[in-house]
Amino acid sequence: MPTIDEFFGETNEPRHPRLRDWKRRLSLNNTSASLEVFQPNGAFGQGRPEMYVQFKEDGSPTQLDTVLWDDDLNTGLIKLEVKSISPDQEAERFAFGLRAAMRGAEREFGDSYFNAVLVELIKEGDLTRHREIAEILRYAYTNVPHREGGAFDRYTICHELIADAISGRAKELTQDLRYTQEEAKGILVSALARYLDERFSVSSRREFGML
Repeated sequence: MPTIDEFFGETNEPRHPRLRDWKRRLSLNNTSASLEVFQPNGAFGQGRPEMYVQFKEDGSPTQLDTVLWDDDLNTGLIKLEVKSISPDQEAERFAFGLRAAMRGAEREFGDSYFNAVLVELIKEGDLTRHREIAEILRYAYTNVPHREGGAFDRYTICHELIADAISGRAKELTQDLRYTQEEAKGILVSALARYLDERFSVSSRREFGML
């Protein structure tokens, strides 16, 4: 049983015991790991996604850890430089990462206003030249977000929170996972398209004949 003083001790180790174990295993010679994300279909839509963390020694599979998706575990794996098994899987992973990163702004400003600012931000730049994003936005119905005016109104705060969330995922791809910028662009565009698809239920509506 730890003493109360031990709770105040500083450590550079990950907070989650799974991450501490994964870090320890990755420190062993010739050991690597990769991530696969799987989201099962349930009776009432998609179930909670799972994370498959496959360890390898000298290129040969050893231990496979299966856990329910956890945003903190995913962030920890990114910091440990654990990539997904493919660009498609990386896009799936980062779509979940975007969802987690956007949650604070969504909660603060509410779905309707958040959606309006999100779509406006996406349309401002060159993201709509990517077919997969443009196709989703055709069916993303929002109002024009109200602006109070001023340097730090609610529109500006919401806009910057969304931009920071996207920028943060871009930096994870290039700085932590060490993808080239061109590789990271492809993954991020696909991740954004998947995030928008889920957010505006485009595929779901199409599946039920509503589009």
